Formats: sequence, structure tokens, C-alpha cells
Amino acid sequence: MHKTIKKVGEDIEELRFNTAISAMMILVNEAGSLESISKEFEKNLLLILAPFAPHMTEELWKQIGEKPSIHRQPWPKYDPKLIVESEITIVVQVNGKLRGSIIVPADASKDEIIKTASSSQKIIPYLEGKKITNTITVPNKLVNFVVQL
Repeated sequence: MHKTIKKVGEDIEELRFNTAISAMMILVNEAGSLESISKEFEKNLLLILAPFAPHMTEELWKQIGEKPSIHRQPWPKYDPKLIVESEITIVVQVNGKLRGSIIVPADASKDEIIKTASSSQKIIPYLEGKKITNTITVPNKLVNFVVQL
């Protein structure tokens, strides 16, 4: 919930409505697998959905016994401690072509990321017998090995 509150708030500010809706859909799908959800979860979901479905959320807001109007409520707060990722997924390319991905600790150094990428079972066949001439990294997103053919 905290990640979604942050993402939807930022997406609305930057007019990225499609990705805001996508984040809410992901949250609802995950919530569907839970046995029950808390009243606070319900309220926060309605609050972040309100800009996109104002009439429906107003009606649901009244049905759960909340007053005054949902549109007079402040945007929900998220806890920054709860949105910190412990692991990240990084895409690995060889000569600009996608060859796989790796999962590394979020605080991994550039050298650790390159070492993990180059020792990945999916990547080894593309590097075998070739000389790596350059390694391009985009922090927390991409590793691209440039190899001499």
C-alpha cells in the first residue's frame, strides 16, 4: 500500500495517469489474494482511487461510514521505511541485445553487479570466448557488455 500511495501521488503530479492506474490494479490484484483487508487499507485505496473515479469512491466512502466527503480528505501518507527495496532486478545486455536479468541487493556496488551479471548462466554463453571491450551501466537498471566479435 505504501509503495502504491507514493507511486500514484507522483504519477498524478507528473500527469502519468496510465501508470497510476496500473499501480492501483497491481495493488488490488495482490489484495485479492489476502483473506481480509483492514479498514485503513480500504480507506487508503478509496483515497488514491478518488481522482480517477470520483462518484464511485464518494458512494463507497459513505458506505463504509466515513464523513465528510472523500474529496475533502488529505492525500494518504506513506511510510518511507516501508517502501525501501532490499533487492532490485537489473536487465543485462550483450552488444545492446537483451540477454537476461539478474537480481542483486539494492545496495550492491557497480563491481558486484558486473561480477554477478558476467557469471549468470544466461549470460555466460554470450561472453564465452569473447573479449569484453566496454561495460556500460545505468545505476539500478541496466548492464550492457560490449564485446569484441
